[in-house]
Amino acid sequence: MKQISKYIQIIISLSSFALLGFLIIQFYWAKNTFNEKKQNLNRVFDICVQEIGHELNHVVLKKATPNNPILSPKLPSFGHNNIEDQKKEIIDSIYQEIKSLKKKSLAEKRKGVLKIINTHFLLNLNYNIEQILNNDDVIEIIENTLETHGIDNNFNYTITDEKGGLILTNFEDIDNVSLIKYSRYSSAFLEDNLSSQEKTLTLYIKGLEKSIIKSISHIFIISILLMLIITGTFIYSIRVIKNQKKNTQIKTDFINNMTHELKTPIATIGLACEALTDQSVNLEKINKDKFLNTIQNENIRLGKLVENVLQSSVSEKGNPDLKLEVLNIEEIIGKAIKSIQISFNKRNGNITTDFMAENKLIEADKLHITSVIQNLLDNSLKYTPNKPLVKISTRDIIGGVVIRIKDNGMGIAKENHKRIFEKLYRVPTGNIHNVKGFGLGLSYVKSIVDLHNGSIKVESKLDNGSTFLITLKSSKII
Repeated sequence: MKQISKYIQIIISLSSFALLGFLIIQFYWAKNTFNEKKQNLNRVFDICVQEIGHELNHVVLKKATPNNPILSPKLPSFGHNNIEDQKKEIIDSIYQEIKSLKKKSLAEKRKGVLKIINTHFLLNLNYNIEQILNNDDVIEIIENTLETHGIDNNFNYTITDEKGGLILTNFEDIDNVSLIKYSRYSSAFLEDNLSSQEKTLTLYIKGLEKSIIKSISHIFIISILLMLIITGTFIYSIRVIKNQKKNTQIKTDFINNMTHELKTPIATIGLACEALTDQSVNLEKINKDKFLNTIQNENIRLGKLVENVLQSSVSEKGNPDLKLEVLNIEEIIGKAIKSIQISFNKRNGNITTDFMAENKLIEADKLHITSVIQNLLDNSLKYTPNKPLVKISTRDIIGGVVIRIKDNGMGIAKENHKRIFEKLYRVPTGNIHNVKGFGLGLSYVKSIVDLHNGSIKVESKLDNGSTFLITLKSSKII
């Protein structure tokens, strides 16, 4: 048994470790999926904002007419009367500025050349974006671009100048604190044209992470459901294993107790029979009667043990053939009291009755209902360490009668109330083993009451006695 328990503990430990590992892997996978989705969306938005910038650049150049355009370049004056000298100085100046751009990147060179042209030829062309574009135009361009890339997130935008001045936006009210909740994507446009100021488009996406979670929520939900099913199944399996282990221990104890209980009367009967049949032993009549009484008592004891086993079979089978007849419940209780009164008298005990039910007639199996009352009275006798006092009362309820059997025994702890009706279960009594039994009586009682479409429950506290309440249907309602 210890070896089996050890194996069970190892299996539970390994299964717990595997389940924990599975949960960690699922969490890691979900986190990576979320991060990967977010990175992909960031790349897509970066591409979108660049395309939107190019489209805005194209629309502005197509629609715009520069403010006060200078149609021909006007050469700057360098303080010389000789035009040839002025040209030479201009060329030298341009050459030096172009030479300084050699170590810069292509984009920087491009901007540098435009600056040189604007500086030396006075082509300061500045486009009035507010007159060229309106809010609807910008929103249409943004929506078309996002739709092309399969994005349907809500958005806001701003167009600003080089100094950060706001030119266009669809924000109703811009609050720097609330902007923290937005993901930002920016792109400059008009920076590579003969314009004195470049413009910047900034796209704002609110709740990007929530939209990502929503897009993969079905996968998360399925994963969570699977994890809950696996976890629930695992917990249930552990409970089943523990219950099986406990039941195995209970059955082992039952077999050991039953074997011990059977061996004692069998051995006693064997010795008595051997003494009676031994011709070499001259027995007087008194001794013979003593041996015969011993055989009879031990035979009765064996009969009770066999009855316990049969009761176990009834509670397990759950459908014995009932011989239903109309009975007076008070007469049944009286018969049960009479059969056990001698045992109560030996311990100076007493059984009192308080019959007040008018619905006395029930339809039941006489033998089994009598056994139910006898079992409960026998338990009251066994589990009362002092003088046993039992009170049996009957009361009417709607459609039936309730029987209360109250004793002054040791009581039952609340955590054991639900289990006392289980087969082979016995309430733990620590190191006290003075009460003989196999945990079959109450299981049998509940099975019989259930077969009669009744119910049974217990009200009890430790060291405060127990009260069993049996509810049965009446055959006649008064």
